[in-house]
Amino acid sequence: MSFPFNVSPDPYILLLIGAGFLIALVAWLPLVLRRLPLSLPIVCIGLGALIFAIPGVSFDPLPVNYPEFTERFSEFVVIIALMGAGLKIDRIFGFRDWSVAWRLIGITMPLCIGAITLIAGWWVGLSWTIALLIGAALAPTDPVLAADVQVGPPKSGEEDEVRFGLTSEAGLNDGFAFPFVHLASR
Repeated sequence: MSFPFNVSPDPYILLLIGAGFLIALVAWLPLVLRRLPLSLPIVCIGLGALIFAIPGVSFDPLPVNYPEFTERFSEFVVIIALMGAGLKIDRIFGFRDWSVAWRLIGITMPLCIGAITLIAGWWVGLSWTIALLIGAALAPTDPVLAADVQVGPPKSGEEDEVRFGLTSEAGLNDGFAFPFVHLASR
């Protein structure tokens, strides 16, 4: 992108503009998209595709080119998404009250990891470590993409067993999937 007078923008200013724009999107876009079959992640992916389709943009944002930043930024996004899912839960912690979450984490998720691993290993023909890594990455539900069917804000009355199960599993699953990812990376 060429700027008049050969002045290049300060990266800090660009970061602040981008963060402010993203915060405004997070605050206002769900209200606009309430009746449309779109979600915030889909809109953000579309905006990113549009920005990098502009002919003058020469930045190449491949994660392989910036491994340290990609890792740290991914960790930050996961922490924010899990915190958002956790803050929505309006149920006092108890083993009996959270039984649906324990069944999803302790039974369903290991079965999904195993099934995906077997499919990727036998049917697709990948190595077993890659198959296990794919199984551990694909089995958990995503708290960001599943936000439309999760519980509402606390005290809103939008909590039933299915919504609670999905929200609590989305908040717990990354911790449970980590040992499988770590095993596959060794």
